[in-house]
Amino acid sequence: AVGERSETMPEAAMPHEVESLYAAETEVTTDFNDSYYDDAKERIIDDRDPFEYYEAIWQDESDFAPKRGQSDEFDDYEPFQIKDNVSLIDDLYQQLAILVYTEEDLVLGSQIIGNIDEDGYLRRELSEIVDETNSFIANHNFEIQKKQYEQQNSKPIDYYKDNPARMYALTEDSAKILSIVHSKHPELSKNLPGIELYNKYSSDGTNHENDDILKPVDLPQAERLLSIIKTLDPPGIGSRSVQECLLSQAESFIEPNESQILATNILRDGYEAFAKKHFHILTKQFEVSEAELKDALEIIRKLNPKPGGGNFQAENNTVIPDFLISRQEDTGELIITVNDANMPQIKLSSAYERLKKDMKSKQFNKETRDWVRNKYEDAKFLIQAIRQRKATMLKVMTAIAQAQIAFFDEGRTAMKPLIYKDVSETTGLDISTVCRIVNGKYVQTQFGTFELKFFFSESLPTDDGEDVSTTVIKEVIKEIIDGEPKSKPFSDDKLSDLLKEKGYNVARRTVAKYREQLKIPVARLRKEL
Repeated sequence: AVGERSETMPEAAMPHEVESLYAAETEVTTDFNDSYYDDAKERIIDDRDPFEYYEAIWQDESDFAPKRGQSDEFDDYEPFQIKDNVSLIDDLYQQLAILVYTEEDLVLGSQIIGNIDEDGYLRRELSEIVDETNSFIANHNFEIQKKQYEQQNSKPIDYYKDNPARMYALTEDSAKILSIVHSKHPELSKNLPGIELYNKYSSDGTNHENDDILKPVDLPQAERLLSIIKTLDPPGIGSRSVQECLLSQAESFIEPNESQILATNILRDGYEAFAKKHFHILTKQFEVSEAELKDALEIIRKLNPKPGGGNFQAENNTVIPDFLISRQEDTGELIITVNDANMPQIKLSSAYERLKKDMKSKQFNKETRDWVRNKYEDAKFLIQAIRQRKATMLKVMTAIAQAQIAFFDEGRTAMKPLIYKDVSETTGLDISTVCRIVNGKYVQTQFGTFELKFFFSESLPTDDGEDVSTTVIKEVIKEIIDGEPKSKPFSDDKLSDLLKEKGYNVARRTVAKYREQLKIPVARLRKEL
């Protein structure tokens, strides 16, 4: 049945197809009597792996793979291909490995990169990362020293009996002690035997020839590595603030011109006035004209405040619409299609179909017949549930399209107020079912691809007494802001007055709420030269 592989099938249900597979591998001939042949065949079947039966079924892809020529919708069918991409964080590791020379730097740098968030910023304190790295190094060194100790004490008892002189040989621990003596009294160790062994130790007894033992790291080392990381591609990655991020990108200019130098100086010495858009302060501070300041601000505007891109994953987050809506050329009617044309249809495997037909055979006991019957019914129920889901989705999308029919002619400004209850009453479905169908579903239209939630909105009364969708109000606010003078943007009070002139009675606080939902900043931050 569909999706069942792990449950063991009763032995009595071994079909004729599997018997033929086993018979091909035996040397039993018709010269033997029937009882001996049956016994031999049963022993052979019992010795085989029962999962080979399932393997034979699931390797039979002829029932599920699209056939060329059967349907036009499968003419361009190609199997899915997996693209081998390298994520941004892995790329940073590779870049850092080229620029650092010690294992300690690589370990600490990897810890720093691992703490960078999806926007490309390091939100964690470097001191915490240093402490965490030192804990890792301590555990790493302990495991190595433990392994060395176990190897040193794993010598057999006869190791010293065979050659008693080995008991008095210079060991690693003795050499370590001698190195400390040598550092304090070098005149005593000129002719000291084994001098070449302890020369590899420093005055503190640390072995520098063992590359596996790592040294502790400190905060200045972390600051140095972070400065290297911020120069990696993309520039500014790993910054701790927006100013630091933009400044890192500005300082990466090769042979900067005057505008780029001014932009760098503004980010370094005039960031507070820049953030508040106090342009008159900047022109006075750097003794430049408005035209020169405008060129520098244009360069800053092109910098990337989120070098991480908002996602460290390698995959592209592409929205695949669940519905396609288009106009029929002849009649002008809307055509709604569920976007599953390139998906193969689910149907029962031919192996189970043959098993069901063979149920009347006496070789199957009651347990086997019940097992096959239950799996067959489960598979049919799943297929029917998938078909019912498709029909329900189409019913909900049709109700939404009927309610927002004007949108498909005029766009966003023609949106009507719509709530889940309206669709529930139209389709006869429960409100919870409508919410579940709408959630996470997308539709492709001539005006773009939208989530189904986009078509639902509350209503506001106009001066004429008609109800208008809040989506329309937001669209009007956006149009007004797009056309405002950039040197003197409209305040929320002014936006409220302009909306009232258009017949939309919207309070200032409501305007501010809609503006924030549109992710449009306040008037002061929209100001431009």
